[in-house]
Amino acid sequence: MSSPAPPIAVLTRPQGLNEALARALSDDGWGVTIAPALQIKPHELGTGERVPSPADFDLIVFVSGNAVAGYASQLDDDFDWPDSTSAACVGIATAQSVRENFGATRKVLHPAANDIQDSESLWQVISAQASLPRRVLILRGQDGRDWLAEQFRARGVSVHVHVAYCREPATWSTALKNQIAKWIATHTQVTWLITSQHGIQSVTDQLERAGWSDWASRCSFIVTHPRLVEPLRQQLGAGGASTCIELARGDLASLVSCFQKIRQNLHQN
Repeated sequence: MSSPAPPIAVLTRPQGLNEALARALSDDGWGVTIAPALQIKPHELGTGERVPSPADFDLIVFVSGNAVAGYASQLDDDFDWPDSTSAACVGIATAQSVRENFGATRKVLHPAANDIQDSESLWQVISAQASLPRRVLILRGQDGRDWLAEQFRARGVSVHVHVAYCREPATWSTALKNQIAKWIATHTQVTWLITSQHGIQSVTDQLERAGWSDWASRCSFIVTHPRLVEPLRQQLGAGGASTCIELARGDLASLVSCFQKIRQNLHQN
């Protein structure tokens, strides 16, 4: 008797952010396909645009690991980051990236591991400090939520938003499209990991263009913030109302646990 086919995980985080999870899932018996939803590119500075110096701010907020890498690539090798300038981010993995790029002892504010990794949780951490910073630099992609900047400005803090990287929808390769077509032909329901609003838009746009939305709505999905659940259901169309969508934190252990939960549910069904 042949053994059952392994469950399939499709990881859509940007290139370079899927490998650790892919290894963990493969070790756990999953078949893994890496299919980044977005392409991350350096931000090309416009005429007269200056890279803000860490020395000009009391706090620097990185919205993601891409913001860390993008800012590091923009700075000159001899930049000055004084000890008085703190850093902040919404996730532990990004905090580690800050320390790897800007100093192992760098003070980095971030939500606790068991808290939701978002701007609201980060704001609670920042506002709990003895005093608010006077000058804040927020590093992000070419667009994003303004909520955190609005909280600072409402309290008289000077905020500068700088584009550290750019994101574009990825285009799926012919090989990936052929693989998805095989899954559909064999009635294989896969589990997708999507971690951003832009990722949802990119993935569902490509599924819709190929006529695969109905199949996708019968797959399972993992997202990393409650705010992503309803937009994903809406983008999946009529079938999205009954789609299995699980919520996980962005850390490796939580993601692996969530994939395991989905696999148990599939076996029970």
